[in-house]
Amino acid sequence: MRLDATIIPEGPRVSVHYVAFDSFGVKSMCTRIETPDVQLTIDPGVSLQLATFPLPQERREALLQEYREAVRAAAAKSQVIVISHYHLDHFTLARDPHLYSGKVVFAKALDDLPQQQRATAQRFFQTIDGLPQEVIWADGRRFRFRKTEVGFSQPTWHGPQEAEPGQVLMTEVRRGRERVLVTSDVSGPTDGATTDAICAANARDLVIDGYPTFLLGQGAADIGLVQSIVNLCRILSQRSVKTLVVDHHLCRDYRYPVLLKLVYDKARRLKKRFGTAAELLGRSSAVIEGYQNYGPTKWHRWQPLELTAARKVLEQAVAQKRLDTQWLSGFDRWVAT
Repeated sequence: MRLDATIIPEGPRVSVHYVAFDSFGVKSMCTRIETPDVQLTIDPGVSLQLATFPLPQERREALLQEYREAVRAAAAKSQVIVISHYHLDHFTLARDPHLYSGKVVFAKALDDLPQQQRATAQRFFQTIDGLPQEVIWADGRRFRFRKTEVGFSQPTWHGPQEAEPGQVLMTEVRRGRERVLVTSDVSGPTDGATTDAICAANARDLVIDGYPTFLLGQGAADIGLVQSIVNLCRILSQRSVKTLVVDHHLCRDYRYPVLLKLVYDKARRLKKRFGTAAELLGRSSAVIEGYQNYGPTKWHRWQPLELTAARKVLEQAVAQKRLDTQWLSGFDRWVAT
């Protein structure tokens, strides 16, 4: 018998499913990861978008209901649920068997939480008591499901260090050479150590929480945003990275495409897949559609954050001794080239 010489390459064994995201029109970052060995739903929560989100309340409420059901359906398919921290857009505080019954729940430990989050978490675990197969504090630990390894970072700051939002866990899924990293709320990232950890993961696919520009005023070129731009360009420059999703907080602001212009430019130069979850699925982000259909709600004047203006923000911060000079060299290395 003569065999055909054509070899059909095997496709990816680790697949990423974007379940509910801010770019879809709800407050969420719910991601399902599927391997031949296990399915995980990470951060099974969804909340109503802000009043400044440029969609009518009726539409925002309809999207909330739609993606609540999407999160429940994703969790129902999964053996593992991951809760990176205890903000209500990242988990569902309800005794819902679809979400928690018979599942292994990997969760952020309670010992270093801010007081309000700790109280919320304690109420949550009382509410779901008896539903999960097991609840495991996951901070800094790794677990194996046959050929799939699931790992969790040490607690990582949700924005500025020591601030009220506290810390979160990043989730890594590995199978063979395939690696996926979901950071949860790293707010940019702006922190150097967090960016080091993201780069060290050598992930093929990354899902990252973008900088919360919706908290900024009309003049949006602040230090944190430019730090985030430097770090995102550095992450894109890693050879392992094929796809980088930046979503969540970022997608509450219809200015985000021009505020992250330098990162989009970098991704095009490197030929990397980059954008929001909606964009990578081939559609516009909900906040952009809302702005186009209903007009501005909060910000009425803005312009693209170009190279010279972004570098000037860092130069001023260095001159004021608010940042180390390494940020300027990092900008020149990762953003300008």
